[in-house]
Amino acid sequence: MDLLTNAIESIRLGVQDYKEGSHGRLLTGVRNIHAGILLMYKEALRRLSPPGSDEALIKAKVLPRVGSQGNVEFVGVGRKTVDVQQIRERFDALGIATDWTRFDRISSARNDTEHYFSQANKRALEGVISDAFVVLRNFVAAELREDPLKLLGEETWQAMLEVSDVYEAERAECETSLGAVDWQSEALANGVLDLTCPSCSGSLLRPAGDYKQYRDDMSLQCRICGGTSDAQEFVPRAIACALGYDSYLAYKDGGDAPYTNCPNCGAETYVMDEQKCALCGESAQQACERCGNEIPASEMMSSPLCGWCAHMMAKDD
Repeated sequence: MDLLTNAIESIRLGVQDYKEGSHGRLLTGVRNIHAGILLMYKEALRRLSPPGSDEALIKAKVLPRVGSQGNVEFVGVGRKTVDVQQIRERFDALGIATDWTRFDRISSARNDTEHYFSQANKRALEGVISDAFVVLRNFVAAELREDPLKLLGEETWQAMLEVSDVYEAERAECETSLGAVDWQSEALANGVLDLTCPSCSGSLLRPAGDYKQYRDDMSLQCRICGGTSDAQEFVPRAIACALGYDSYLAYKDGGDAPYTNCPNCGAETYVMDEQKCALCGESAQQACERCGNEIPASEMMSSPLCGWCAHMMAKDD
């Protein structure tokens, strides 16, 4: 079975799982839809792979070789294909566009089902289907240059369309209520919009109360299952949503992380550019009071000293 056919079948099965509605089928539905979109992404890379390269753009490992004309060619090696981060990097390099925010929400729901035994229900899966509908509608038309309705079939497409229309209206209400809060942090304000419920994987979260401004004792409530998340739980996840990819690039390229553990509360919510913690609101000294050098994210727990000066001061003791 080729990539495109496999992708279509995975998405169709995911929608069928949603219609059937049992807990086990709902969990399978999340996995199927997530897998289907990844296969669509790989199909786009496969189509752009040079002839004779063994579909290099979808292979995790690519090596050079000398071609028949003495020129250097790059070919795919082995059977292992690209992971999500590699897909993202290759899309960026090739100018391929997709809605990564929505895909990340689908991935979050999928990871919840794999690692946290999520209490997924039919309403929660509607969020996955709605995000998948928007991602596929735009990606298939713009990047694969095909008609998504014809590709997936009218029955699957109409089912996704109906779910998306209703769910997106509710999501807009939740985003409005989240947007009305002064979060005191741009990263936190962006990240809360992309959160999913840790209990049911749904993406209809709103403040559990009339909050005009962020407080570290506030909670978010899921409109699907009614579960609540306090700030100590949702703020670190929101910062990871907002800055996780930047953090990955910094780690990969040897740069400084955009966020780190807060010297005051210990949570991984200290945003370096904002010079304060998104959870507790405290600021830390970012220049070493002993040597005057800037304290990198990896050494922020030593503030007001850099890691080296903290080490030297400890030796002096």
